[in-house]
Amino acid sequence: MQPRKFAFGGKRSLKVASVALATTLLSSPVFATDFTIGLGVGVAPDYQGSDDYEAVPLWLLRADDLYDPSTYVAIEGLRLSSNFLAHENFRVGVSGQYVPKRDDPDDDAVDRLSNTDDGVLVGVLLGYDFQLSDDTVLGFEFDPRWDVNDDIGGLATGRVNYMRPINETWTISGGLEATYASTEYMDEFFSIDAADSARSGLREYDAESGFLDAGINLAATYKFTQNWSTTGTVAYKRLFSDAKDSPVTDDRGDENQYFAGIIAAYRF
Repeated sequence: MQPRKFAFGGKRSLKVASVALATTLLSSPVFATDFTIGLGVGVAPDYQGSDDYEAVPLWLLRADDLYDPSTYVAIEGLRLSSNFLAHENFRVGVSGQYVPKRDDPDDDAVDRLSNTDDGVLVGVLLGYDFQLSDDTVLGFEFDPRWDVNDDIGGLATGRVNYMRPINETWTISGGLEATYASTEYMDEFFSIDAADSARSGLREYDAESGFLDAGINLAATYKFTQNWSTTGTVAYKRLFSDAKDSPVTDDRGDENQYFAGIIAAYRF
């Protein structure tokens, strides 16, 4: 049994990439028993390290029971996850993430910096689930992924997820995660060269590889009917190492990053 997680979408100008990915997924020759579609709204920082927040769309497209009850493919916001291993505990699948460029931030100094590149990260999702009871799951994941264009480098994330039904209508879930970023990724989003320093007034800064962030998320799902449900999510991440000390965070933003959202889903 797989934990049901709901993720945050990206900036408005980046919706097209996820919609295209979703269309490709749902038109592929996958014979799923169950589909889930969800839409919602959330609040998130307007760039990594920002202290300004904006409304963002949330969406979920998921196909379960592809050829075994444990197999699935899901697009949650700008992230792709999957499991293609028919096993009660082990999981092996493809992971993906669209990383948006830092585009038109609210902070004037950061807005004067050169636009960052966007990236499409692709990797392998490895997991193991402990079935604590019939419906309660404690899962562990390792998710390394790299930009297919090799422009912004890569990320490696470790996660611990927990899901427990309270009764027939309520389910709670939560997780802990930590992410390590390559030098290319940190340089792209947190370094400031001489030209950008002159334009923005921010000091020059050279970011190198290290732990990007660590965080916690909590969610509660209410099932209205056999098909309809709604999920509320809150999450917190703290930036570390060169991401925390970069002027875009330390001088103009905040290493504490908060997220909140609600999504309604239909399963058929």
